[in-house]
Order: sequence, then structure tokens, then C-alpha cells
Amino acid sequence: MITGILFGLTAALLQSVSYLFSATFTARFQTGALSQFLLNHLSIGLLSLLSLPLVWDVQALEVSRYIWPLLGAMGCYLVAQTALYRALKHSPASRVSPLLGIKVLVLALIGVFWLQHSYQGLQWLGVGLCLLGAYWLSYSGGIIHRVALLWVVLACVGYAVSDLFVLELIERFEGLPRLQAAGLSVALCYLLAGLVSLLWWPGLKERHLLVYSLPAALSWFLALIALFACFAWIGVVFGGVVQSARGLFSILLGLVLAWLSWRYAEPLPAGSVFVQRFAAATLMLVAIALFSLGSGTA
Repeated sequence: MITGILFGLTAALLQSVSYLFSATFTARFQTGALSQFLLNHLSIGLLSLLSLPLVWDVQALEVSRYIWPLLGAMGCYLVAQTALYRALKHSPASRVSPLLGIKVLVLALIGVFWLQHSYQGLQWLGVGLCLLGAYWLSYSGGIIHRVALLWVVLACVGYAVSDLFVLELIERFEGLPRLQAAGLSVALCYLLAGLVSLLWWPGLKERHLLVYSLPAALSWFLALIALFACFAWIGVVFGGVVQSARGLFSILLGLVLAWLSWRYAEPLPAGSVFVQRFAAATLMLVAIALFSLGSGTA
């Protein structure tokens, strides 16, 4: 279980780094959400192709074994990722990122009403504290734009359903070590995403900016490997609870960059806001601990 939690925290940190790179890219070049989305996923597709030999297994040749969870994972992910970029156009990453914790509730409800899973009281308390911490982190520095909030909710639903397909995809590669199965699933998923993005290449006016999208793409690709591994070890709901720590990481990274007077950083918050954010972050750490205790696994 500890291994899965560590992978989840690593994914949360790398995702927060990617959000900052994406927001910086948008501010620097004034690109639209679709252009940035395409540039990032062309880069991620290339990284997936390069990594494929490292995680290859002959089972990947049996496309019928995994085609439906692959398509489901990618279809829902592409919808969610587009919604996330739209949200970042209306509100800063420090307010958008924490609210992605809503995905935990969506996953828990899907687990109960669709997959017939059951959760202990401590686990539901962990989910509740995770949501409360996410809300508090997001609103401690101001109110999120209502249009951004709608895009965030859509992103959370898309990510939640995609995560369920991802776990099924990983499980289709029987007999492989979990980390290899997770890496192979990432490579197949995002090679497909890169091929889909390539369809828009002829009409993409910002092709010259591809190299500048690499920091966001590389950090997101590494986050995906850690996230898929997290799901392989502890499942999507517990993994989602751990992943909600990205809100804390986004806040802390924003504070550090503001303190360093980075050009694209948000201004440093007032002392009272910092205290609120620290308290909210503590709630989210407690949520991870409670869900871990409620799971009864070691």
C-alpha cells in the first residue's frame, strides 16, 4: 500500500508542475486551449513511442484483448483534458487544481452505484475531508470563475470514468509486473492520443511552439506513469484521494515561485490566506490517512 501512496504523491507533484508549465505557456504565447492541448499531446505521443520498447510485452500484439478499455480511457481523458484547459483559461491553476478533488466523490459514487463496491465509514470520512480540503484550498485565495467551475466539474467526471477504464486496461495485461503493465498502458494510451492529435497538425498555426510545450508534456507524461502505477497498487478511489494532494503541491509551488519573484507567478497571498491554505492541506493529509486506515490493507 505504501508503494501505491508514494506513486500517487509523485503523480500529484508532477501534475502540479505540469499545470504551472501549461499556465506559463499560455501566458507567454497567448495560445488557445486547443492549440496547447494538441502541442502537448503530440509531444506526449512521441515520448510514448520512445518509451514503448522499455515496457514492451508480446500481449500488446493481441489488440482485441484491450481495445475497448483503451478507447474508453482515451476518449474520456481527451474530453476531461480539454475541459481542464478551458478552466485554466478562466481561473489560475492554484484555484482550478484543488477542485479536481471532486473526482474522488465521482469515483466513490460510481463504485457504489455501478460497480457495487462498499466503503467503510472511515473511508467515506476521508472522501468528505478530501472534498472539504479541496474546496478550502481553492477558495482561500478568491472565488473561482463560475465558467471555470463548470469546466472543472466536466473534467472531474471525464477523469473519473477514464481512471476506471485505465485500471481495467492494466488488468488486461496478465502476468506482467504491475509497474510494467502500468508503463505499457501509458505508452499505448498516449501513443493513441498523439496519433489523434496528429490529425490536426496540417492546420495548426503554432507548430513552431512545439519545443516550448515540452516542459509541460514531459512532466505530465512522468505523472501519468506514476498515476497508472498508483492505480495498479491501490485502486482508483484510494488513488484519487492520494492524488488530491496536487492541490497542496500547486499552492506550495505557487508560493515558492512568487517568493522568487518569477515573472509568471501569482502574487504572494496575505498571511491569513496562507494559514487557511495550510489548514486545508492538513485536512487533505488527514483524508489520505483515514482512507488508508479504513481500507484495512497493509
